[in-house]
Amino acid sequence: MRASRTKRTIQNSKVSLILFLIQIFVGFYSRKIFLDYLGDEVIGLNTTLGNILSFLNLAELGIGIAMATSLYKPLHDNNQEKINEIITVQGILYRRIAILLCGLSIPILIALPFIFPSVECGIIYVYIAYIVFLSGSLFSYLWNYRQVLIQADQKTFKLTPWTNAVRFAKVFFQIALLMFTPFGIWGWIAAEFAGNVVCVFVINYLLKKEYPWLCKSKEPAKILLQKHKKLWTKTKQLFVHKIGSFVLTQTSPLVIYAFVSLSTVTYYDNYMILIGYCSTLLNAVFGGMGASIGNLVADNNKRHTMDVFWELFTSRMWIAGIACFSVYICIGPFITLWIGSKYLLGESTLLLLLLTMFIRLSRSVIDSFREAYQLFGDIWAPIIEACINLGGSILFGYFWGLNGILIGVNLSLIIIVLLWKPYYTFRYGLKSAVTPYFIQYVIHLAILIGGAVIAKLSMKQINYDENAPIPTILVILLGVLVYIFTTYTILVFSTKGMKMFTVRIKRIIAHKI
Repeated sequence: MRASRTKRTIQNSKVSLILFLIQIFVGFYSRKIFLDYLGDEVIGLNTTLGNILSFLNLAELGIGIAMATSLYKPLHDNNQEKINEIITVQGILYRRIAILLCGLSIPILIALPFIFPSVECGIIYVYIAYIVFLSGSLFSYLWNYRQVLIQADQKTFKLTPWTNAVRFAKVFFQIALLMFTPFGIWGWIAAEFAGNVVCVFVINYLLKKEYPWLCKSKEPAKILLQKHKKLWTKTKQLFVHKIGSFVLTQTSPLVIYAFVSLSTVTYYDNYMILIGYCSTLLNAVFGGMGASIGNLVADNNKRHTMDVFWELFTSRMWIAGIACFSVYICIGPFITLWIGSKYLLGESTLLLLLLTMFIRLSRSVIDSFREAYQLFGDIWAPIIEACINLGGSILFGYFWGLNGILIGVNLSLIIIVLLWKPYYTFRYGLKSAVTPYFIQYVIHLAILIGGAVIAKLSMKQINYDENAPIPTILVILLGVLVYIFTTYTILVFSTKGMKMFTVRIKRIIAHKI
């Protein structure tokens, strides 16, 4: 008998939360060491190369998401034959993508001396670093692609401890090479490649152990592709959506490099690392939500589906608000203590980053339901989102630098993510009026902003030395607690979603799942 969706989600959450806490320590410590030993320029270079490679990875076309959403139903029905067919189709398509990625990399390799005309580490390192980062993508396409099954089956708690152990070991090995050997950046990049290789063996060993029946379908590739033609249709739709996602998440460092400097990319990336950790924490709390929603939709119980939607919507908005407020009051002192005050960005830049952060965190419920219903037909939406994002970033970035780039990003998010995608999901997936959603979003947002004002005012009532770590930590903790208490109290009395979320938490604590 299959484990319940809630039980699987909790298992994923527990493992993800533990790994998140380890990742915080490893990430902060390694970032400090890498900045000290590699320097701002090399870190910014690695980030930029990763963004260039992400652009080429658009060739993936969204096959992974299409396969994951297509696996929900056969996993629900325990249809092993169909699962093998879908994974085999994915392997066929990914092999073609790997060949295409190699071809697309040739002009990039030729252009690297022109993209980075004067770097202290030398052009040879630029070439080798690009090839190593490329190998990570190729390994995923050729050997690691089957891990989509374990994700769709809500069993990531069995895989992520091992893959993260490999990544953590790689990072500590890189630190040791930098601090105690003369190999420098060459040892760092060699360890990066070794980590990619070890991950291949770990992932495939665990998949074979968990799904011993998983094998390549015996049907010819041509027949399989024709049989699952619908998957190709969804993949083509997802390709356009991936363009919008790439422009949103990956082009900002490239535009910053073009209009500001490579060092500013590092400054920006420092903030994004901290924001990324907050996103990871939320993913740990809501671990396995996407696959759980996919199984929920497969049950075809509309009333229960809507109840779960509002519960997830309120809880996600609330926790996103807590994360953003915590970052707002913590990030300045933390950056100063961590790597020095010279890496601080201005207040207006921080607020723009937090707006982006909140929209991205609060959008996940809509995105999860949209993917569960396989609603990818609005291919014009990501095109418009990409045009507004990139066009706005370039235009405003020319006049206002980093802040202008972030304004362009947020403009595209507001128009497409906050307005269009909820409408599309409610009309064609949930098949319900979207007006209550927009009303609830405004109500929740007003409560969260009001809670932030109250918490900030309470912090100002306390006189303390901002340069003293202990008092600063205590005041920050007080502000976060005031924010949590204020917003929770208002939400639990004014929204149905928070009431249901509270009941669920009580059941989990009482072990009555």
